[in-house]
Amino acid sequence: MSIARRLVSSGGGGGAVAFSFDLTVTAGQTYTLPLFSVGGTQPNISVSWGDGSADSVVTSTTDVNATHTFSSGGTYTVNITGSLPGFRVDNDSFRLLYSAINSFGNVGIRQINFYGCSNITTISGISDLDGLARVTQFNNTFRGTGITSIPSGLFEYATSAQEFTDTFSFTGITSVPNNLFDNAGTSVASFNSTFLGCLSLTTVPTNMFQYNTAVLSFSSTFRNCRALTNIPTFVYNSNATLFSNIFNMSSTTNGSSSWDLDEALWLRTPTPLGTNAYNNCTGIGTNPSSTYDYNDIPLNWK
Repeated sequence: MSIARRLVSSGGGGGAVAFSFDLTVTAGQTYTLPLFSVGGTQPNISVSWGDGSADSVVTSTTDVNATHTFSSGGTYTVNITGSLPGFRVDNDSFRLLYSAINSFGNVGIRQINFYGCSNITTISGISDLDGLARVTQFNNTFRGTGITSIPSGLFEYATSAQEFTDTFSFTGITSVPNNLFDNAGTSVASFNSTFLGCLSLTTVPTNMFQYNTAVLSFSSTFRNCRALTNIPTFVYNSNATLFSNIFNMSSTTNGSSSWDLDEALWLRTPTPLGTNAYNNCTGIGTNPSSTYDYNDIPLNWK
């Protein structure tokens, strides 16, 4: 049974809660908020920079007030209130300044990423996950950050999610919690590269995609996850037409010898595209309980 979805009001029911993060800067550091519009909606926010300076009001993605200079070095907590449709670091020149995510707030975020913020090492302890309720794209959200674990319930309110492309790619996570994507449900169309290059990822829930019945693409979802000791089922994802590179390993050093391959995705009708889906997964079938082995896989799928 899916985790019960919670109804979230646009105001959060408890007043304004700031979107909050920490920046660690040097004296004289100039920083610009990575704002962008979503569907033409511009930001309309008040920014507290945490250094004792006056708050800034920002009403567009090009507003000069989105840039701030810190006179002294240190770690400062930036709090944003108002309407913030898009916040996307996108591996920019300020990515190494971010040192913590404190709160997602209730600022109406629809797209968000901290791509490349390698000094952010945790997303645990956040209690305002309802602030992610309007997010439609979790593309690159934690890509290349320094996180090693995913908090349970991270997407508990993410009922608007449509894409999880590169959400956790190139991070040091070791496992995926149960029910992570349950509440995203049938809104999700793509899990492309969600865990791409997670070299330390060892275990995933067998039924992790059971409520995502409208997914069309699993391209490169677990590509180069060389430490994986099990793989999930796709029995619930009959609409998926793309599995290319899903488990493609650039090295034969991976945990495929312990995988139970019980689904012949290549036998589905119509036949999905599965180019290099099991590339270098030569250990498949070593486990006697596995229905299929590497030799059963069509050449173009490996």
